[in-house]
Amino acid sequence: MSGSTTRSASEEGGLENIREASDAVEKSTTEITLEKAVERWRTVGTIAVLVAASVLLVRVDGYLSIDAQVFGGIAILLLIYFLATLRTDVRME
Repeated sequence: MSGSTTRSASEEGGLENIREASDAVEKSTTEITLEKAVERWRTVGTIAVLVAASVLLVRVDGYLSIDAQVFGGIAILLLIYFLATLRTDVRME
């Protein structure tokens, strides 16, 4: 009795998933890029907040203060990281 349960569970877990994956319709590169960017909405939001903070600091202070430079630098580094990981994820799809 337990042998048949184990056998049926292992059969269901393997071949059906492979068939479903091979029947999937290929997506365009743009669709994959947008999907991956939406999955990383927190990173995109963080970049937007850092850029807004640095722009507001420059406007309030009237010059490029050290705080604005730090926020801008972190935003640039985070943007580079985001683009690099997005590029590798799109390639893997």
